[in-house]
Amino acid sequence: MPRGFLRTLCGLLLLFAPVSSQAADTPDTSLSPLKFLVGEWKGADAEGKAHKIAFALSSGGTSLTETLTPPDSPAMTTMYYSDGDQLMLTHYCSLNNQPRMRAAAIKEGDKTVIFGFVDATNLKNPTDVHMRQLSIEVKDHDHFIQTWILSKAGKDVPKTFTFERVK
Repeated sequence: MPRGFLRTLCGLLLLFAPVSSQAADTPDTSLSPLKFLVGEWKGADAEGKAHKIAFALSSGGTSLTETLTPPDSPAMTTMYYSDGDQLMLTHYCSLNNQPRMRAAAIKEGDKTVIFGFVDATNLKNPTDVHMRQLSIEVKDHDHFIQTWILSKAGKDVPKTFTFERVK
C-alpha cells in the first residue's frame, strides 16, 4: 500500500475521531439552579391571563431554552447559558430587541436568581422599551414565579407570572 494513502487515511481517521477536551469533562454547574425547570408549565400573569412556558436543555446540555407563550402575542424565547462561571441569558423579545442579562452571584440554598441588564441588540436608544431585569423565584420543584422588569419611558414596570408544572 502506498505511504501517501496510509498517511491520508490516518489523517482522516484523526479528523473524525472523537475529541476529548477538558471542557467536555468539566460539569457545567452554572446552569444547575435552573435545570429543574426542564418540562412544561402552565401559569398566569397578574391579570389572570393564562400563559404557557416550556424549558428544554439544548446544545449538549450547555444551554437552557425557554419558550414563553402568552395568550395574545407571539411566543418569546430566552436562552440561558454560561459565560465562564456566571449565568447569562439572552431574551428574544416580541418588542424586536434582544436584551442580555447576567445573574447575580448564586449561593447554595438561594431560592431566587436575579438577572440584571448588560446590553441589548436592536435597541436604538437606551430609553426604548425593553426588558431590563428578570427574577426567578423557586417555590418548590413544581412551582416558580417569574418577574420581568420592563423599562418603559424611564419607569420600571414589573410583569409577574406564576407557574406550576404540567403533570
